[in-house]
Amino acid sequence: MTNKYLAFYASSHGFGHMTRCLAIIEELLETTNHRIYLASGVFQNSFARVYLARFGNRVTYNDIRTEVGLVNQPNSLQVDIPRLEHELTDFIASWDTTVAAELAILCDLPVACVISDISAIGILVGERLGVRNIGIANFTWCEQYEHLGLSETIIARFREIYAKLDLLIEYDLMLPTHNLAVPRKQIGFIARKFNPDRIAAIKAEYGPSIFITCGKSADLDAIQVDNYAGTIFTTSGIKITADANATVVQLPVETFDTHNYLAASDTVIAKAGWGTISEALLSKRNLVLIEREGVLEDTENIDELKRRGVAVSIKEIELARIDMQAVNDLITTNIVRGNLDAYQNSVGDIIHTLNI
Repeated sequence: MTNKYLAFYASSHGFGHMTRCLAIIEELLETTNHRIYLASGVFQNSFARVYLARFGNRVTYNDIRTEVGLVNQPNSLQVDIPRLEHELTDFIASWDTTVAAELAILCDLPVACVISDISAIGILVGERLGVRNIGIANFTWCEQYEHLGLSETIIARFREIYAKLDLLIEYDLMLPTHNLAVPRKQIGFIARKFNPDRIAAIKAEYGPSIFITCGKSADLDAIQVDNYAGTIFTTSGIKITADANATVVQLPVETFDTHNYLAASDTVIAKAGWGTISEALLSKRNLVLIEREGVLEDTENIDELKRRGVAVSIKEIELARIDMQAVNDLITTNIVRGNLDAYQNSVGDIIHTLNI
């Protein structure tokens, strides 16, 4: 097939879902003649528009809310469960209207398949279009919401939607799914392509560095970093202060190659989201993950990566004051550098699995 549209629905919860979708989309645009329809949140699509600018009109964007995901308490990484249930109830009530609007756009386009990470909106659109319906994920919201004790009515609705998939491509660290009888394919980690020249230029300009991120959707109080002389890269939503020997560089939200800054850093301190984990492992960085009680994905990811000897963890309360000497001691004791060699970018495997 040539000049077909591939419709992507990327979660509007955070930025990790979008960045891993961009890794796939970039490869598709470089290796096929297909066009892309990309639906996600306004902030996620703003990022994508910059990252994919060189492909011009081969990408069509639509800014919609594709996901609720998790809702955090103010100045915290902890989930606000009552507010989350309220937002999910409203979101589910809006599905029919949103899907109808999407069909009005897509019904006249030659759509070959719909690929969702892991938006219920996209899956519903794929079903209504009658095209191949593919999910790509490291979890479904059913398991996350069950773990948080959310209403069974909400969980059952999501379970009903996921059952409509023709194929679920499961990334490494996929959370166990219950009662979801759909075809599956296991894939490793993926990330946007690293640019060795760009990474070398960042190292030359900034010297030794660490990278601290809690996701671009985070909004935390100030973090103090002690016992570090070098550059501290941070992303939006984090306010960092440090010793006089350290320089804090806050990367603007429109920075399209944050993964190169991450790869240029010696150590990554991050919320245990899959996208950042993947970028850190594929670039062979020291990885320090932040424990969030009550979030199933984070807990499972941290436990498994520590078991593999490729990451260590600190508690969220330790973010108030990070002692880099203590962190480096933790890394030296627990991370086995040779274990990182097993991880390679699996974007090509996904393209082959999509068979488009």
